[in-house]
Amino acid sequence: MHDYLRYVLTALFLSLMIGAQAIGTGVYRTAITLKNGTQEIFPDTVVKKFTYTRSIQNGQTVYYLNVIKDGKVTKTFPLSDIVEINYGEMTPYEHFAGDWYLVASPNGEPLPGTSIMVSTAVSIPYHAVLPAPGTPGYGHEIYCHIDSMAHRKGLKYDADFKMLYAYNESTQQGTVTMVLDDQHPVSTTQYTADASTYAYWDANSTWYNGVSPLHEGGDTGGRHMYFLTHNLDTWELEGHELACQWTLADACDSSHEYAFPTIYEICWVVGLDIPFVYSEHDLLGYIDIFASPRLMNHPWTKPLSE
Repeated sequence: MHDYLRYVLTALFLSLMIGAQAIGTGVYRTAITLKNGTQEIFPDTVVKKFTYTRSIQNGQTVYYLNVIKDGKVTKTFPLSDIVEINYGEMTPYEHFAGDWYLVASPNGEPLPGTSIMVSTAVSIPYHAVLPAPGTPGYGHEIYCHIDSMAHRKGLKYDADFKMLYAYNESTQQGTVTMVLDDQHPVSTTQYTADASTYAYWDANSTWYNGVSPLHEGGDTGGRHMYFLTHNLDTWELEGHELACQWTLADACDSSHEYAFPTIYEICWVVGLDIPFVYSEHDLLGYIDIFASPRLMNHPWTKPLSE
């Protein structure tokens, strides 16, 4: 175990020393591939230090690698979970890993005594990892996790979604696509809140529909959450892929907003079944509706002038 620890730490710190000589060649990062089949990316612009600790568990010494961000430990990996650590210049694909924000304008709540909806942009933090190098999804897929969705009642629900990546080196242009999936819920947790926690239709009612009498089998007991959008022709809820075009210059600009088509909204809904089929009357209601969705490296702030 001591030899393994020495190998990992030597590789890491040698990489950091090499990176110190790479000034002016672009953004550099530390990539950590894990046994769970994912790869974590830590840019030097965000993470400048790694440390290791050890503890005694069941009489055995266990070693951990700690990621230090803003002077605090933000992630910890047991060394036994690490397959590889490497250091080098960050690729455009790796740029979309790490800590990001899904920014959108929620449906809001009605102001007291009116039917006007309160709608301010929210910044929902998410963490993105890549498939491990050599796996089928590497270079094409990005896995994103939200610890807590923005919710008007302060309820805590997690969510997972996938993005698709494409890049043309000759044109230095690419696309990043958010997959709204009607085949798989965004969480293994089911929604348990009551009708008052759904999106508001007006000052007196919400977007909670209840179980449709047309749903085959009645109330299945399922309260599965999905990210979907409306078919613009039929206005039915369905899965969709929201694509955003970007350039290499955009990827080098930390203030760039990766905006998805504003004609589509992200509908956070509850369905009775897996998969979700709108025509089979699976819909229970809308938890929220997010307009003008976009990805950002930092939380949204209101412009000084609009």
